[in-house]
Amino acid sequence: MVKSKYGKLAVCALVIGGLLFLGWQRWQYAREYVSTDNAEVEGVIIPIRAKLSGTVVEVPIRENARVEQGELLYQVREDEYRRRVEQAQANYLGLMVAAGQGGMPGLMDSQVRSAAARSLAAEAAIAQLGANLEQARSDYQRTRRLASQGVVSTQDLEAAQARFNALNHELQAARSNSRAAVEGTLANKAALKVEEYRIGAAEAELELARIQLQDTRQTSPQAGIIAKKEVEPGQFVVAGQKLLSLVSTEHLWVIANFKETHIGRVRVGQKARISVDAFPGERFEGVVQSLVPATGARFSLLPQENATGNFTKVVQRIQARIELDQVPERYRNALSQGMSVFVEVNIRDAEQTL
Repeated sequence: MVKSKYGKLAVCALVIGGLLFLGWQRWQYAREYVSTDNAEVEGVIIPIRAKLSGTVVEVPIRENARVEQGELLYQVREDEYRRRVEQAQANYLGLMVAAGQGGMPGLMDSQVRSAAARSLAAEAAIAQLGANLEQARSDYQRTRRLASQGVVSTQDLEAAQARFNALNHELQAARSNSRAAVEGTLANKAALKVEEYRIGAAEAELELARIQLQDTRQTSPQAGIIAKKEVEPGQFVVAGQKLLSLVSTEHLWVIANFKETHIGRVRVGQKARISVDAFPGERFEGVVQSLVPATGARFSLLPQENATGNFTKVVQRIQARIELDQVPERYRNALSQGMSVFVEVNIRDAEQTL
């Protein structure tokens, strides 16, 4: 009877001791870690859209297949875009020749040089006529004095006056020609400047046509997995149309939704352990990279309004972004976006990282 009594006490003591030990472990864990199973793997999904309108002639990729950066995804028929390049190039070269650029004398350039030459010639003529007019004025004044003294005849005086008047008219005409030449030079220079602008526009059109020709071949912007492929050879696509998605496997992270009662001890830079449901027993390492400055409810389409009489307190969730450290190569392609994970953040150094 006594043995039975002591045996029961021993069992009770063991049970109580075990419960206390489990409670102590739980308390220790709560002091060192904050955890949540409301978390999943996130990453970059790039929608690939058609840059040009046209008929697809080649699609070498397959659904769910891996592609490397620079690998061809699809190609649009390039005939039309090649003709656009040729047309833009012909227009550009024609304007270059007309403007006298590209090492060839152009019509507009020749007109500018011709007007400048006429202006110089008119200025030289004005200088010469000015000198001749001064000489004719001096001769006329001398002849008039001599005529008043009866030394020369009236015919000589009239001839000197006629020569002076003729040179004066020639000088006025030369000045008019000079002004016209200057105005013509300015007009031609303005026209040449307009031609330069046209050449710039034609060069831009040529460059755009070349870019469009290159865009007939759409290559992968980075390595990843093809998903949601909606393009086939022979299909006509429109610029902006979504054709497929590229799921990146190079950079993955975890979005963990912690309760607001726990997030106060989570700090940027703390270490985290990630367990993926798809890989039991396997743990990945990570670091808390950032915390969202608002609860998830604030980003919902219809945020909760608490200014009513029927308020019910609900524990809110705040997101933390956890960057994964080096993911083992064997899991790089197996770790998929959207997978459920269990996150444990080490908060022992919460005060130091505050």
